[in-house]
Amino acid sequence: MALEPVPSMSPLVVLAHDDPGTADSLRHAVQSATGWQVVMADPSPAGLTAALATGPSVALVGCAALASLPADCRTPVVAIGDDDRAADVRAALAAGARSLLAWPDGAADLPGELARVALTGQPDSSAGHAGLVIAIRGVQGGAGTTTVAIHLAAAWARWGPTPVLLLDLAGGLAFRLDLGTVPTWSTLTPVAGPAMDPSDGGPRSVSAPLVGAVDPFDGAESEPLVSVTGRVQGSAPEPPVSIAGPTRWLAGEQVVGTAAATSGGLDAATLVGTLAEPWAGLSVLPLAGLADGAPEPPPELRVVQHVLEVARTAYRVVVVDLPATDGPAVATALSQADALVAVGRCETAGVRGLQAAIEAWTASGRDLDTAGAVVTGVRPRAPLAPREVRAALGDRLWGLIPTAGAELAAAAEDGILLLDRHDLSAVQAMVTLANRVVPFAAVSA
Repeated sequence: MALEPVPSMSPLVVLAHDDPGTADSLRHAVQSATGWQVVMADPSPAGLTAALATGPSVALVGCAALASLPADCRTPVVAIGDDDRAADVRAALAAGARSLLAWPDGAADLPGELARVALTGQPDSSAGHAGLVIAIRGVQGGAGTTTVAIHLAAAWARWGPTPVLLLDLAGGLAFRLDLGTVPTWSTLTPVAGPAMDPSDGGPRSVSAPLVGAVDPFDGAESEPLVSVTGRVQGSAPEPPVSIAGPTRWLAGEQVVGTAAATSGGLDAATLVGTLAEPWAGLSVLPLAGLADGAPEPPPELRVVQHVLEVARTAYRVVVVDLPATDGPAVATALSQADALVAVGRCETAGVRGLQAAIEAWTASGRDLDTAGAVVTGVRPRAPLAPREVRAALGDRLWGLIPTAGAELAAAAEDGILLLDRHDLSAVQAMVTLANRVVPFAAVSA
């Protein structure tokens, strides 16, 4: 006789807000949109501690009450506030909230956000860790793709999960971050002369260089972009590769060397030891462009594939800055990515490009929920209004980033720590985006 399945209990949500009217509207929205159970909590330390002891899947907490959360709170938190208010953003970050939801403007996003954040609180049964690969790809020039990639990588490096690796396949990252002389892709695959083919020992030609365009949010092409977590102090370190005999790396194999080398090729320890780490927790691998003075060709697809495979074992998050153009290296990086952040300008061409990028992602068999659109250059007189962008992209819109070209250029010149500039709406939007894509692991007050 077959046993009747036991009905599963619906998830439990703890809700605390200092405004009774807002709390009631949130309760009604949760119950009507998701059917989940709701426990109303008093927005005080004692009230929240008692409510969280019931073991909820998610806690919805107003920003004014976030400071009342217990220090050992392990429940994923969705902060309720205004993502345009610097105080709310600071409170959400200090409390370790997984996201900041505007209310009532974000009512349509509530069901999806609850489901997403609830999943982040489930225990991971896998042994060890495999790093996530996040592809950041512009759909047009001048969209600010590298700016977004830098800020996301820097945010994860500061608030976790760390360590983070920022891979540059668009070109010119070293110049934009004012890194000086640091190891680049050619350090792993030297291209000063003909590459040696291990099959016959003969030379092999290398492809033409790929050069990215400078892309601040306002389309200017004069200033290097932002140094997001501080300037590099002193000279960059030389790559400390320690292998007997003159050796160079090609597609993960040691193909030139007078001494016997291990057969494993490029490993995690060698990769970490080779790359520059200009800021704590953030390593970088630039692709030299014209702005760096000596452009280098894009790496071969086998090199990209092997570096990404090794990077997964050494870093918690790998951010890949991709150009708008296609190519073998771009296709390889996309095939290895776990999530896609497509970046376009606030105009019709940008929105159509974002739609096409997400359609191509899902056409390759990827989950729609792992791709999102980010629209930059949002301003009062932009070609498209934010409401038109939201209507066109729907749930695929992950972020609207206001224009901040002057501030970003000044930051690059003055060494301002933009992650601390909560007064800049563009920075707030990018920090919020980072926490949405990969929730911060820990935040110190």
